[in-house]
Amino acid sequence: MTDDAKSAWNTTGEQLTALGAKLGAHFENQRGTDGEQARAQTDEAIKRLGNAIQDAFDAVGAAAKDETVRQDVKQVGRSLVTALDVTFQEISEEVRKAFDRKSADSPETDEKKPKAE
Repeated sequence: MTDDAKSAWNTTGEQLTALGAKLGAHFENQRGTDGEQARAQTDEAIKRLGNAIQDAFDAVGAAAKDETVRQDVKQVGRSLVTALDVTFQEISEEVRKAFDRKSADSPETDEKKPKAE
């Protein structure tokens, strides 16, 4: 894998890990406060989050009807496919090279060795 591909995937992984840690910390802080009030606030936050998600899906549905948005989505999709394709091609090449090295390093079996006359 090239350094650019490694860097992109490492950055994404680090960001997801950091986000998970932050969300976990907020959850623990919320849970640790006064019981009933905390539950009520958590329930309200979940309800707001659900409403926000619904609004986001509604907006996506409306945007999908906009031809320029559809073209942008197609372009982003193509870019994502290209990036993943290049990454997987590099991985495939590295795996192939590793197997070729392994095959070259392994001793030949008696059946494969030429017989001495």
